[in-house]
Amino acid sequence: MNNGFKRSLLPTFLRSGAAVLIITATAAVAPGYAAAADLTVLHSFGYQPDGEYPEGRLVQGDDGTLYGTTYLGGVYGYGMAFSIAPNGSLTTLHSFSGTDGQQLDAGMTFGSDGNLYGTTPQGSSCIDGNCSGFGGTVFTLTGAGVLTTIDYFAGNGEPHGSSPGDLTKGGDGYFYGTTAYGGEAGTNGLGTVFKVGPNGKLTTLHSFTSAEPFYPMSGLTLGADGNFYGAAQNGPGNTNGVIFMITPAGVVTTVHSFDGEDGAHPGGKLLLARDGNFYGTTGGGGTSGAGTIYRLTPAGTLTTLYAFNGGDGDGPAPGLVQAADGDLYGMTSGGGDSNGGTLFRITLSGALTTLHLFTFADGMNPDVGPILGSNGLLYGTGTEGGGGNGILPTGTVFEFDPAAPHPPVLSLTTVCFNELGECLPPWDSFVGGYAGLVWYSANVGDCQASGRWHGTKQTGGSIEFETLIPGSHIYTLTCRSASGPVTASTTITVGP
Repeated sequence: MNNGFKRSLLPTFLRSGAAVLIITATAAVAPGYAAAADLTVLHSFGYQPDGEYPEGRLVQGDDGTLYGTTYLGGVYGYGMAFSIAPNGSLTTLHSFSGTDGQQLDAGMTFGSDGNLYGTTPQGSSCIDGNCSGFGGTVFTLTGAGVLTTIDYFAGNGEPHGSSPGDLTKGGDGYFYGTTAYGGEAGTNGLGTVFKVGPNGKLTTLHSFTSAEPFYPMSGLTLGADGNFYGAAQNGPGNTNGVIFMITPAGVVTTVHSFDGEDGAHPGGKLLLARDGNFYGTTGGGGTSGAGTIYRLTPAGTLTTLYAFNGGDGDGPAPGLVQAADGDLYGMTSGGGDSNGGTLFRITLSGALTTLHLFTFADGMNPDVGPILGSNGLLYGTGTEGGGGNGILPTGTVFEFDPAAPHPPVLSLTTVCFNELGECLPPWDSFVGGYAGLVWYSANVGDCQASGRWHGTKQTGGSIEFETLIPGSHIYTLTCRSASGPVTASTTITVGP
């Protein structure tokens, strides 16, 4: 669950107990109720037999129905596939039992036959109390919920690998995908690329070796040249990650190796935008270690469009989408309000605007990016939080209107560095000690600080500094929004 690269100090900062000024129209939500003018929770997952923790990307049918999967829950607790009608009603299509796969962390894809195709990363079966696991499945699912297992991946990872991810349609009627592990080397294998045809036959196109990119991330993208592009966790002498290309015949080429400064731990799914370039995210790296958004030309030239700093988002989720306005939309798994993640828009020139800060009621910490619906709205999932229908909340499915008015949010918080990690009266710090500030915002720009930290500031971030002068010191941040300026202030009291 989650990309595992949340490096921000925000959780510690937000436990400081300091005063926060938040200017926003956001309110607590129940399923089907708008959290703000721009976001509506369509379903809030509770607990078994409901689904739990929707981690895979959604897909939309021609009639507007959404389809997705959950990591846990369902009748047996091993995860389920579901549909959500345009009116928000959820239907459980299939509850996985272990023998047909379990713990789904990838989404599904429509085939030309109108059925859904997907994978499970693992499975298990028990006979007379003797249980054994296997390395996942590829399945097809009808809209009525009839599941057929196309193929199984062996428990030892041979010969086709184990732990398959998202499927991608090729132009030849086949689905293409990756396995994170296994291959010709079995349990010690470094992953594979495979294809599965309409007849259900699965073919391994390539087994990765340590001399090339290995441990591929979930999700391939079909390029205009007919080749597939994906991301791997490692390469020869590189633990920051690699973008690779593979031909339909199985020939692999390294396109770009990340060095940390230009990003690290790339998400698996690239977006082929209308300008002919690929766009993607890295879960870590960049100038602050909080991840990046990048552009990659077909020739292999990479440009970092934006580097997150934690306050403006942390750990961008794989899966950007391009809307009719030409801009890209995506989400981060952390950062923002209570480290719940953000929803953002970024232009192709790299200008980023945080549109929404996820709260517990919205659903938090998304693992994958949103999809663009046929109605121009964005649809996505939060893997934690939500109303939970009065039961333990375990994630949400939401709808977001990028064209709606977006309320401005601005928060500025004092951070205290003492043995308790809290700001307690009468002093926040002492002469020769340290204090800090953390701030986040949404739908604002042109932020100017006044007081002891004057100057232009990013729309989110954090700083730490030595406190040298006793007394009370006011720190103020004013940003511009569509409805006018918004201001937040906090005071740091330094003792003798």
